[in-house]
Amino acid sequence: MIIDINGRQSSQLISYDEAYRRFQRYLRYFIKGATPVYEVRSFSLADISGIKKALERIKHGSAIWQHTDQWHVAAIYIDKGEGFRFSRKVTNLFAHDVISEEQFKQAWEETNGPYDWGVFPRKPGSAATHARKKQASYIVADRNKPENEQSSIEGSFKRNEVHRTHLISSQVTGIEYHKGLLIDYDGWLNVNPMNQFESEMLDLSNNQDLVWTATIWLDNQRNLHWRYRMFDSEYQLIAEKEWVDDRWSYIWRYDAGIQDKLTKKE
Repeated sequence: MIIDINGRQSSQLISYDEAYRRFQRYLRYFIKGATPVYEVRSFSLADISGIKKALERIKHGSAIWQHTDQWHVAAIYIDKGEGFRFSRKVTNLFAHDVISEEQFKQAWEETNGPYDWGVFPRKPGSAATHARKKQASYIVADRNKPENEQSSIEGSFKRNEVHRTHLISSQVTGIEYHKGLLIDYDGWLNVNPMNQFESEMLDLSNNQDLVWTATIWLDNQRNLHWRYRMFDSEYQLIAEKEWVDDRWSYIWRYDAGIQDKLTKKE
C-alpha cells in the first residue's frame, strides 16, 4: 500500500489533470445554470397525481415546489444515471467562488502543495453551509425557544442544532440556495437517518428512473413532519420514509392571498 507524505492511502489520491477534468465537467453544468426550478400555484401538489401532472409538463431533471399554509412539497424526475450529476466536493469550491483554472490550481496547491498527485481540493470550512443558513426559507426554527429535552428523536449530538437543509439533494440539482428547496430541520436527523436514506435513493437512481418527492407539514402539536416518497417511472411507490422533528419549535411562513389558494387537498 502506498502512503503519501500526509498519510493518505493511494486509493484516495488523484492526479491534478484528472481532478481538473472533473472540475471542468461540473463547471459546465454550473455555468449553464444548474437545474430549472418551478413554483406550482395553479393546482395542488399535495398528492402524487398533482406531482405527476406538474412533472409531465416540464423537462426531466427540473424541480417543482409548492408552499401553502398546510404543506410544503418539492419534487423532481431523475433520469437513470443522473442522481449524482453534481459533486459535493465541487460545489464546495463553487461556494468559495472557485470558478477558474487559476483559482482551481490555487485551491489544489493549498490542499496538496506543489505535487502532481493528491486529493481533490477543498477549501476549509463550508461556505455553502454558512451561506445556506442566511438564505430565505418558508419553514424556519424559532430561535427564541429552547430545544425540547423530552424529544422522541432517537439520537442526539453533544450539542444539538438545526440545519438549513435540502428537500432534494444538491447532488441532483447543483443548487445550494433556493427558498422552495430549503427548510430548517433537526441536525441529527439530517446527518444520520435522512442522509442514509438519501444515499440509498441516489444509488438506486444509478439503475432506474426515480421520482423524488418530499412533503413537509406541521401536526396539531406543531411538530414538523418530513416525508420522502420515491416512485418509479410509472409513478408506482418504491420507497417511503417519514421523520418527525419534535426537538425544535418552528415558524411556518407563507404568502397570504397567494399561497393560501390550495388549502384543500385534492
